[in-house]
Amino acid sequence: MMMKRLITFVSLLLSCGSVAVASDFGTKEQSQDIAGQLSAIVQTGGVDAGIDAMHDPSQPFSTSTLGIHLFEDGIIVGDNREPELLAAAYTEVEDLTGEPMWPRIVAAADMRDDAMLEWYHYDTEVEYTYACYSEWAIEGTALIMVCR
Repeated sequence: MMMKRLITFVSLLLSCGSVAVASDFGTKEQSQDIAGQLSAIVQTGGVDAGIDAMHDPSQPFSTSTLGIHLFEDGIIVGDNREPELLAAAYTEVEDLTGEPMWPRIVAAADMRDDAMLEWYHYDTEVEYTYACYSEWAIEGTALIMVCR
């Protein structure tokens, strides 16, 4: 009975045109890899070096299909896909569930895992569930989040 419900639920999700699967931009492994690259830059050169790297064409960040975010003390200071979000205090931002995002992002960074966030698809603006791999570049200060 449980398997039948699961199959029905999955079929319903697949038949619904407005539901996106959280893998349109890349894999978890790609998210972890690019987060590690940006973390290394921040760890050796500081947050300003990370911001510069986001826009450096010799780096993989500006052209990535992944949503790459650099936070300093809960403020977004680097973003490769949505520059209009720069300077937003994510400590105060809610996702489409109406719940604050920052506690989920921090918890994910503490575990070096994914935060699940409901937001708009970067390209289509349709509601989308993002799996956002998060890690601390500088514990308690600089956080990298890579969404797919």
